[in-house]
Amino acid sequence: MRRSVIKGALMAGASGVLSAGRPPSAPRTGRRPSAGTRLSMRWLGVAGWELSFAGRSILFDPYLSRMPYARADGSLDPALPLRLDREAVERVAAEHLTGAPELVLVSHGHFDHLADVPQLLDRPQWRKHRVRTLCDETSGHLLAAMGVGPERMADVVTVRGGEYLQFDGFTVEVFRSLHSQQSQYGYFAPGRLLTRPARPRVLGDLVEGETLMYQVSVDNGPSVLLSGASNFAAREMAGIRPDVAVVGMTSHSAVHHYLERLLSTLGDPPVLLPSHHDDMTTPLNAKGAHALADPAAAESLSKAAAERGSLYTDVLTPRPLEAFDITV
Repeated sequence: MRRSVIKGALMAGASGVLSAGRPPSAPRTGRRPSAGTRLSMRWLGVAGWELSFAGRSILFDPYLSRMPYARADGSLDPALPLRLDREAVERVAAEHLTGAPELVLVSHGHFDHLADVPQLLDRPQWRKHRVRTLCDETSGHLLAAMGVGPERMADVVTVRGGEYLQFDGFTVEVFRSLHSQQSQYGYFAPGRLLTRPARPRVLGDLVEGETLMYQVSVDNGPSVLLSGASNFAAREMAGIRPDVAVVGMTSHSAVHHYLERLLSTLGDPPVLLPSHHDDMTTPLNAKGAHALADPAAAESLSKAAAERGSLYTDVLTPRPLEAFDITV
């Protein structure tokens, strides 16, 4: 039997989470709550997340600069300059993050996933803490090119997919994955790096490399699948059964039955969280920032779950920077 998942304090305003699927008060027949390690999750906007438990934390794709990225027609413009917002990054880190993370997980090398990792790794308040970074080879070269120092680079662990890593109190499984495809089947800023490049200056200098997914499983706690893109390689994840799936919801019109195949591959996780579904530029502290998420993302997830007859799946809509708890 699958482990049951309970979302603590789900009412709007209490936890920062709104249910877009099954109402929080609805019973889940056959899913009995049990004591376990509490996991707190916090959406950082775009594809970024913080997972914290027992006073420890993990960051995934923490992009906070929210810099301009598009042409007048809304399409991605790789020639736009990198405009890192160091003040915004520091504000979020100081006011909202749990503390120095034990791990930073990077799904791929694009600007909206990697660009702020160097500043976070270099925070003076975190320098006495060991912070490992898991990423592909390309992202590792980009981090070095963006000024991450030798001490931090020594803790950058290059992964390829297939690794199953044991840490103190949790595990991380790495899956080879695929990047979102544009409507005409192409990719934004593709490419791989075998050596350290010149310092990146424009968005397109931060190339994709290999796209990865990660499953974090807390001892005596929930397992969370983290995705930074709206595509996946089904055969790479056959048989995994995460309690929580963070689902990339950028454009996926070119991907055959994306949501239906993903839910089937994962065995209909009890909790689905849309991600990468905001405008990517409005500051997180702006008035009305709680409404940045596109409601259509949660609605699409809910529809896909309902069409599969997923009786025990809840689709939740996170609010930026507001934490909520998940317990098994």
